[in-house]
Order: sequence, then structure tokens, then C-alpha cells
Amino acid sequence: PWKGDRILVDPFCGSGTFAIEAAMMAAHIAPGAGRGFTAEAWEHITQKRVWEEAKASFREREDRKVTTHITGSDIDPAMIAIAKKNAAAAGVDGLIEFRELSVDRLSSREAYGFIITNPPYGERLEDEDTLPDIYRSLGRAFFAMDNWSMYMISGYADAERYIGKRADKKRKLYNGMMRTELYQYIGARPPKGEIKKV
Repeated sequence: PWKGDRILVDPFCGSGTFAIEAAMMAAHIAPGAGRGFTAEAWEHITQKRVWEEAKASFREREDRKVTTHITGSDIDPAMIAIAKKNAAAAGVDGLIEFRELSVDRLSSREAYGFIITNPPYGERLEDEDTLPDIYRSLGRAFFAMDNWSMYMISGYADAERYIGKRADKKRKLYNGMMRTELYQYIGARPPKGEIKKV
């Protein structure tokens, strides 16, 4: 249910994927707008003119000056540098705030925001001992914020236990060959006209 005028935070942003995709959605930038497609060469199926007209119509809808409230944070400064580079390559670097920040410092005084994230879940053996603290910190931060929603992809079997609450909804997903879950913690909808901004 996230829309471009709402707050969105990814506290484990890594290379910036969720924040960049959100910024593209908010600015009405079509997926794949910055790249070519092999099918463009298949003129026996679709003429090049049709592709060009479609691209032009999508470009007309773009609004790269839209006001957004999107933040990506990560504890690793190297990942923040990569995320900034990726956002610039996607043409949305001005629409996202990237910050070096650990999840235990995540907070907001605003209401009705969204956490959309893919936290660590033990793909590397050295991560396993830190997972309970990471998920406890995420849960504390999330529940301290006023009427926020959280959508989290994780393969960590004890995610809900350490978040501190069962998800409102769960959906099985696969990340490559690894089974994960989409945990959905659904916050209240804001009253009409009362969406708070950062």
C-alpha cells in the first residue's frame, strides 16, 4: 500500500535496491527506462517506431523533481557509497537520503511510515550470532514508531520471535534457491489528508 507521498525507510539498504525502486515509482520512471531490450531488434514482430513511441510516452510521465521521503541506511559505509552510486546511475540520487546508521538508532517522530527491508538472515555463518540482536533492535524501533507498517523479507526462522510479534501476514518467497518469507506487519491507515511527512 506504499505510495510515493509516504515515508519509506530501508534500515538495511545494502546496495540501495528498495530505496531506488521506491524513488523510481514515486517519480513515475518506468522499470528498465535506462536500458535497452533485445526485443527491440525483433522488427518482424514490432516496429522500432512502436518502441520509440512507448518510451516517449513513459518519459513524458516522469517527474524527477517530485518530493519524496525515502531513506536508505546501513551500518556499513562502503554499502552506503555503493547505494549512492547506484541511485545516481538510476537518475534518482536526489530523491533518496542515504545514511550510515545502525538499526538500533532507527527512529521517527512521524506517523504512518513504512519500513521495507531485507535484513541479514544468516547466509554467512559469521552472521548467525548477531541475528537475535539485529531483529530485536528492528522490532524495538518499529514498535516505537506511531502507526508504521513493516514489510520484511527474511530467511531467518526466528525472525518473528526476535521482532517480538507474529506478522499479520506471511508469504513464502524464494531468493534464488533459498526459501524466505515476506513478513507483513500492517499499520493503521492515516486519516484522509493527515499523512505526515519527514
